[in-house]
Amino acid sequence: MAEYTDIRFPAGFYWGTATSSHQVEGNCTKNDWWVWEQEGGHIREGGVSGIACDHYDRFEEDFALAQGLGHNAHRLSIEWSRIEPEEGQWDMAEVDHYRRVVESLHRHGLTPFVTLHHFTNPLWFRDRGGWLNPQAPDLLARYAGFMAKELGDLVPFWLPINEPLVTVTACYIAGYFPPQRKDMAEAMVVAKHILLAHAKMYQAIKEATTHRPQVGVVLSMSYFEPKNPDSPGDVAMCDAAEALVNQYFLTGIDKGIFPPPVGQGEEAPGVKGTWDLIGLNYYSRTLVSAEMLTKGAYMGEPPPDAELSLMGWEVYPEGIYHLLKRLAQYGPPIFITENGTSTQDEDARCRYVLRHLWQTHRAISEGADVRGYLHWSLTDNFEWAEGWQQWFGMVSMEPGTLDRKPKPLAYLFRDIARANGVTAEQFGKYVG
Repeated sequence: MAEYTDIRFPAGFYWGTATSSHQVEGNCTKNDWWVWEQEGGHIREGGVSGIACDHYDRFEEDFALAQGLGHNAHRLSIEWSRIEPEEGQWDMAEVDHYRRVVESLHRHGLTPFVTLHHFTNPLWFRDRGGWLNPQAPDLLARYAGFMAKELGDLVPFWLPINEPLVTVTACYIAGYFPPQRKDMAEAMVVAKHILLAHAKMYQAIKEATTHRPQVGVVLSMSYFEPKNPDSPGDVAMCDAAEALVNQYFLTGIDKGIFPPPVGQGEEAPGVKGTWDLIGLNYYSRTLVSAEMLTKGAYMGEPPPDAELSLMGWEVYPEGIYHLLKRLAQYGPPIFITENGTSTQDEDARCRYVLRHLWQTHRAISEGADVRGYLHWSLTDNFEWAEGWQQWFGMVSMEPGTLDRKPKPLAYLFRDIARANGVTAEQFGKYVG
């Protein structure tokens, strides 16, 4: 066990939280997720996003709360289906809404990190084949260029597509996100299109702006290990998961190719070097077995003695250290764009964050250029297919009124952010 001491983070470090439009805004009625929810039978406990956290109308309140809790950054997403509800038709009232949102972030001292695509698709895009449509990269680029032009110099950090390989795996391999496909050939097509879309969005943002914003990737990475290192099947499946989920985008952008298993190393036009930063979303380790695909166990089976979140994910802070060290080899600065745990044990939530910050600092002390930590999430929210049955927020919402109630982590995080570091006393209280 680590002997915890005082740690400090680099000057100018970003501290904040992350959200996504569909999970917090409410009434995103023109995207594929909204329609899928209304069908019934897809969401745990029959949940629907509905008004969600009412963030669409309460963003001022939420940003004031974040400011008071010591944050200096916030990651949000723009809902594409609001901006372009019909193909080629821009809703300028919604553009103005998001301009007010970003201006509010600045007023509250929160640096904006803006995601343009966070899982949801406009219905017209879905009806044109979604990510399987060869025109998908150009349609996303048009949207990205439009938003970059409209929001001008208000956005210093753009993150075109959230967790692209989650879209590939959850929507087209495991089939538990819409359109609920389980087709490996389709998944490989989507993986090609989504890499090209990222690159075209990157270029579109650069061409539409003059203030030289930083544009990067946001990758959800698990720390993969074979469940049985002596099992050739487990090792092979682990290598396959690693190649697709963790390495595909990294190698693709680093080398400008479509790497295996999606391609055979052929050139990916315009892709090479399309990152100014790397965003890491990290939650857990995955122990991979040869039976995972047949069992449909997307996250694998944790060790029997492991501490688990309510999502069933193993709490494994060392994984973030190993992944940060790996990402550091590519060159661009790194931001932790999501990290958190679903629990109703508030001491466990504090312990989770502290242990991950310790491992983050460990990577920094060994040369990793990590520049920020954005916790998932500000408030408890609609957790996709899990509905309202998960609790990731550092702030809870009172049933009925939706009044925000900071949890103990909110105040611990405030003290950490203001001090730009963690004390041995804080470690001792929660970690031991």
